[in-house]
Amino acid sequence: MKNLRQNLKAVGWGLMSATLVLQPTLAQAQFIQRSFLNPSFEQPVFSTSCYVQVSPGIIPGWETTHGSVKAGTGNCTGYTSPGSVPLIEIWTSGFNGASTATTPTSAGNQFAELNAEQASELYQNLCLIKDETITFSLLHRGRSSATVADVANFLIGVNTVFGTFSTTSNGTVTAQPLAQNGATIPNVSNNNAGNGWVRYTGTVPYTGASGNQPVGFAAVSTAGGNTTVGNFLDEVQFAGKPVVEFTASSGGAAESETNPTTNPPKLRIVGLVPTGGISVPISVSGTAVLNTDYKTTSGTSTFNLTIPAGNYDGTSVFTIPFTIINNNIAQGVRTIVFTIQPSTSFFASSTTTCGSNPTTISSYTIYDDDFLSGKVWDDADNSANNTFTNINTGSETGTNAGGLLNAILVDSTNKVLVTTPVAADGTYTFTDVPLNQSNVKIILSTTAGTVGNTAPTASLPPNWVNTSPLTTATFSTGINISNQDFGIEQLPNTNNVTGSTKTNPGGTNTVQVPTLSGTDPEDGNLGSGKSFKIVSLPTNGTLYYNGVAVTANQVITSYDPTKLTVDPNPNGATTIAFTVAAVDKAGKEDPTPATVTLPLTGKPQLVLVKRITRINKQDLTNIVDGRSDVSTNAANYVASPNDVDDDSSNPWPSGYLRGMINAGTVKPGDELEYTIYFLSKGLGDVTSVQICDLVPTNTTLIPTAFNGMSPSDGGLPGADQGIALALGSNIPTVYLTNAQDADRGYFYTANEPGIPSSCGSNTNGAVVVKITRSPDLSNLPPATGSGTPANSYGFVRFRAKVK
Repeated sequence: MKNLRQNLKAVGWGLMSATLVLQPTLAQAQFIQRSFLNPSFEQPVFSTSCYVQVSPGIIPGWETTHGSVKAGTGNCTGYTSPGSVPLIEIWTSGFNGASTATTPTSAGNQFAELNAEQASELYQNLCLIKDETITFSLLHRGRSSATVADVANFLIGVNTVFGTFSTTSNGTVTAQPLAQNGATIPNVSNNNAGNGWVRYTGTVPYTGASGNQPVGFAAVSTAGGNTTVGNFLDEVQFAGKPVVEFTASSGGAAESETNPTTNPPKLRIVGLVPTGGISVPISVSGTAVLNTDYKTTSGTSTFNLTIPAGNYDGTSVFTIPFTIINNNIAQGVRTIVFTIQPSTSFFASSTTTCGSNPTTISSYTIYDDDFLSGKVWDDADNSANNTFTNINTGSETGTNAGGLLNAILVDSTNKVLVTTPVAADGTYTFTDVPLNQSNVKIILSTTAGTVGNTAPTASLPPNWVNTSPLTTATFSTGINISNQDFGIEQLPNTNNVTGSTKTNPGGTNTVQVPTLSGTDPEDGNLGSGKSFKIVSLPTNGTLYYNGVAVTANQVITSYDPTKLTVDPNPNGATTIAFTVAAVDKAGKEDPTPATVTLPLTGKPQLVLVKRITRINKQDLTNIVDGRSDVSTNAANYVASPNDVDDDSSNPWPSGYLRGMINAGTVKPGDELEYTIYFLSKGLGDVTSVQICDLVPTNTTLIPTAFNGMSPSDGGLPGADQGIALALGSNIPTVYLTNAQDADRGYFYTANEPGIPSSCGSNTNGAVVVKITRSPDLSNLPPATGSGTPANSYGFVRFRAKVK
């Protein structure tokens, strides 16, 4: 518990004849640990004449087996109890009186008590290497008795004891140190470190597997038997040979860096280096020539790197001393290979993973500084604009056009001096460039070229175009010429598109064309808001954008699909076609325009004319044309504009529209025959034709008017037939039942539900006939002449009796 102090400085090790340089105090997690850090408990610094009980995280390097038995206490300035946690107890000089709180001579100002609130162990996790011999040292003192010793063990691992130490409060050694498990520990004299402290030293053979092991000191007993009082500990150290390796396997820089600083080979060391330091022997080899390309400190292929004494935690590195010889000779790339040679002063082992293979070879590449370099940019926005300035903007990246580009240095006679492939990131570098060459130039080509031969023609792969020239202006070679950049970019692609079939609106009306689209390797999908060039115009219509007629080769910017329309000509069925090319951000257009196709059907028109064709078994054969320019009481009056349709001048078969428009007065009991003629006369097929005719008021449908007549239309056998249908004929071609069955006709009684809405108000019955029906007749084609084609006309007929 409380009551002792010490002072921490360098201390001689009897067995090693070396001085411990106890510098580092905080281990770096990325490196192994080969020696105790903060061995004298001097970090952090507490105020004088006090003690603290703190959690292990407060004392750098150290861990404890102490349990969470009670809340920590202390009286140093600014102390706050950590609560009930594992505790490490630290005393500072002057606490609890001079007799119990004096540090060893020249041993710092702070020390630890193993028995804080219970017997415990203080330890650190060290990297141990199989079959190595490790040297240790510690200062131990009892606390409460000058005659009865406090006893502590030195352990590796969980419970392997290598030494036991018994010391009273005045430095009396009641029993010489007990060495175990192969350890060697010399006998010691009383109070050999002064102020009641005894220094114990020794060596330990480690035969376990290489790896991290806890190494520490555990309380065994105290003079008074109180486990909360006793076993002061200070200036402990445990260390094998230091571990060394290179920090990296490779590095390099330009020849002009004569004193390498960019990334030269460096040596990392972890562990305790004794007084006098150690020498690390290094040899050199490789393609670089010693004393021609570089020099070592010894002038030979072997030299030593001296590591001064110290306690190294891996954060310090030592640069290998050598120099590069710079010249104006084109020598290309050369490599120096540095190799750590074996030594008894250290282990060559990993400094980052305990027991792993080390990096004992590190190469350094000398790059000839007589070079040319540049980069090929994917200039998506054409910022170069056919110059060599402002090529790279925004987030543009380098490219080699899919690995097909070569940079070629050409002399004044157009012969190849150097050729090199452009890298995937667009960079290229010429090495071994002849010096003092005038009027040279660089070209880009898909052909590599051969040194000494005539240079190939500047060229790019298919679908690539240049935004800068592909040949530089002439210049003279020198040292470190860079930024010889080029700009290229890929062309867009336009999609062929065929719109869904639409109806020709006729006249000067327009219809929207299918949406234009494309893709671009740099810009992505092209569509609304992008640019398109109308390469060729349709031959059968006028193309408009935003209401203005489009001209051939017009470029539409900020394209809005709703504004591109066409006025077809002619007005009937036709197919509109024109070509278009997408234009990318760089202003480059697709060299292979796409075709936009819009199929149009003609506008259909169905003419309906109604006649009275029979009264009381007397057929009416009159041919009457409806007119609007006669008296409304006239027998041929038809209100405008229907009078235009009610006219035999339409392409009906000759004499087809027989019957009367106004048959005069009839009386109850008279039978009347009504015929509804239909004719397709538009510019397109009429589809989904269904005729509904309301039975005139004051009449009643004669349901049996056509009983016994044939052929039928698939209706129910024996059902009354009150409807006749003619297709392409002046007489009925089929007779329909009144029932809702498989044929095309049906008679709706007055107010019967389900009647088509087009019939209007059904107060007296209605005759409904489906003229078109798959597969019998899917559409009515427009008439092209009188009665041609046959399925372009027909009629529906029924009879009624006057009430």
